[in-house]
Amino acid sequence: MKWFHNMKISAKLITTFVIVAFIAGIVGFIGIINIKQMDRNDNTLYENMTVPLSEVGQMSIVFQKIRVNIRNMVLEDDLDEINSTYKTVETYLSELHTLAASFEKTILADRTRNEFNNYLSNMSEFESQLETLVALCKSNKDEEALLYMKQGMTAVADAIQSNLDNLVQIKIEDAQTKADENTRLANSATLLMIFIVLGGVIISVILGLSVSHIISTPIRQLADTAERIADGDLNVELDIYSRDEIGNLAVSFRKMSDNLNEIMTNITFAADQVATGSKQLSDSSIMLSQGATEQASSIEELTASLEEISSQVRQNAENAKQANDLADTAQTNAAQGKDQMNEMLKAMEEINSASNNISKIIKVIDDIAFQTNILALNAAVEAARAGQHGKGFAVVAEEVRNLAARSANAAKETTAMIEGSIKKVETGTKIANETAEALNNIVQRISKVANLIGDIATASSEQANGIAQINQGIMQISQVVQTNSATSEESAAASEELASQADMLRKQVTKFKLKHSGTLKRSNKNVATDFYNGTNREERLKNHLLKKIYMEKGLLPLLERSF
Repeated sequence: MKWFHNMKISAKLITTFVIVAFIAGIVGFIGIINIKQMDRNDNTLYENMTVPLSEVGQMSIVFQKIRVNIRNMVLEDDLDEINSTYKTVETYLSELHTLAASFEKTILADRTRNEFNNYLSNMSEFESQLETLVALCKSNKDEEALLYMKQGMTAVADAIQSNLDNLVQIKIEDAQTKADENTRLANSATLLMIFIVLGGVIISVILGLSVSHIISTPIRQLADTAERIADGDLNVELDIYSRDEIGNLAVSFRKMSDNLNEIMTNITFAADQVATGSKQLSDSSIMLSQGATEQASSIEELTASLEEISSQVRQNAENAKQANDLADTAQTNAAQGKDQMNEMLKAMEEINSASNNISKIIKVIDDIAFQTNILALNAAVEAARAGQHGKGFAVVAEEVRNLAARSANAAKETTAMIEGSIKKVETGTKIANETAEALNNIVQRISKVANLIGDIATASSEQANGIAQINQGIMQISQVVQTNSATSEESAAASEELASQADMLRKQVTKFKLKHSGTLKRSNKNVATDFYNGTNREERLKNHLLKKIYMEKGLLPLLERSF
């Protein structure tokens, strides 16, 4: 049964239920088979025994009616009545044959078949005798017919009736046999089902007890083990080695016990190490606090020097900023002068352009005066040709020519003046261009100077910021140093507390009973107790002196905030 122990719990339960269900299925299957068999027997009893009894009884009744009508036919003198009675007999014979055919279908046993064959043989003989009797009756041979009926047909008719009675008795006996068979079948099925049910109950109880024992026993052992572990006894062993869920749980319990045992052992060793380390940590914290005090003093001196340098750099940055502002103003004024010079150059160019236009106009006027002079000469020539009549016109032409000459002279003088103005404008333009170029150079140099001064101002500002950051960093370093000093005192106090906690932890661990070692016992002197009661007094005195130094330097509030 080891394989059953190693099965999963669900598989065990399912196997048990399947076996119980299989037994119940066998009981049901046997019951169904027997019920079906009894149902078939009941159908046979009804269809082949009970129903045929009714048919045989009906055949007997019909046969008696045939005999009665045959007797009446023999006693009848009227031929029509004889024929009518014979037809009635034929009708009953047909009915009798129908009943016999139906009965024949239900025959199962050989003796029933033999008796029915005798009935058919006698019935065939009876019908043959009936034909002879009918012929005698129709021939009005009444006495012969009556004698034939009594001597010949009565014996055959009695034999047929005996056959019918025998068939009834056979069917009754067969029905009783089938009923007895059904009773025996029901009894045997009942006994078999009782035995199977009892066997199934016994097997189910055995399986239930076995599965319950297989499951509950290791669970109780696990519960006892868990209670022992809860009470601090880690020296436990489990005798569970199955491969089901409980076996896996037992493996986990063993691992848990071993791990807890190892953890508690390690905690014991760690507590000793922590106690020793806390003493060393306290000593280091005192030394760190003293070094931090010296560092704080040096940082204060360095901070004062940096403050002075920072003040000078800020003054340089301010002066550079003012010079930069002045350079910006000069650059702005030079740029404005350059713009005004450009406007003046533009105006002189416009004057030069206008002078050129005027020169062109004067040239046109000179051409007009020249043409007018030529016209005046032509007019004078024409007036001379006209003689006395052209004198007045000659005078006018002379005046026009004089006017044209004066206009030409005036145009020449104006042209000379304009050309002189153009030359002066060109000279002024050249001077203005040179002046504008000089101003442009001045603006560029002023811009470079302004940029240099701006760079100097920026560099000075960055230097001031850098020094401020350095100063801030030193202040932060000072705060860190002060914090470290305070933290070192905290560390010293914490190391004392840590030693105390380590001792308390060891006391708690001694409550556990570990494997192969018995109850834990203290093997050395408590380091934490030594730390509190021994050299710790001197160390607390050092801490008091450090706090006094911080108070003299005004750093005690920072120290208090660090706590």
